[in-house]
Amino acid sequence: MNRKSALACICMTVMMLAQAQDWTFKVDDNGYIHNWLALPPIQLDSKAGIHNEDSQRDFYERDFFPKQRIAEPSENDKVTVDGKELEWKTYQVEDPCWKFDTPPVNSIYFVVTYVIAKEEIPNVRLSIGSDDSSKWFLNHVEVLRIYAGRAVEKDTNQTLPLTLKKGTNVIMALVINGNGEAGVSARFIDKDGNPLKNIRVSTEPDKTPAPAPAPAKAPEKTPASPGK
Repeated sequence: MNRKSALACICMTVMMLAQAQDWTFKVDDNGYIHNWLALPPIQLDSKAGIHNEDSQRDFYERDFFPKQRIAEPSENDKVTVDGKELEWKTYQVEDPCWKFDTPPVNSIYFVVTYVIAKEEIPNVRLSIGSDDSSKWFLNHVEVLRIYAGRAVEKDTNQTLPLTLKKGTNVIMALVINGNGEAGVSARFIDKDGNPLKNIRVSTEPDKTPAPAPAPAKAPEKTPASPGK
């Protein structure tokens, strides 16, 4: 192999390694998210089909699996709900409105995505659609709660102004289906209503290793006493 071929081979290898290490995705030209993690639907009782707070509030407040409120799953991670093991799976969807496959009547979905910002981005809003009711979290803090029986459409509801932190931001939604179709849609918009496009999306939690602790500082020597 001559030098030119060897250099080309090295460059190709570097490019392939860089691509293999990039686990992020673009939002579309209108800012909509197309990459998600989800658990299989969890069966609820008939109150799920009554789209008001009195009937559905308990579903939003219930812990269905351990550490649910701080969950940051990866694909194939498992949780146990009512003695049944469920597995997180990744989905890449074509339409901004993701319609779940054959949703069962009276059920709840958990969906997660990770939004990555190069810098802190203040004064943004999460703009969502859902079929039916939904509850949304940013970095494990509730930012929106909806009680409604409806089809999933883009930009049906918006949060109050939020701040995306620098690095990885965890988005989780709980979606209750009464009957028929079910699904979600989400994007971030700026203060003027323009889509946020300078972000990336991942279906993996933050892979940045925690910084190593600083080495212990040696105690300063005690000054010698005069005359010694």
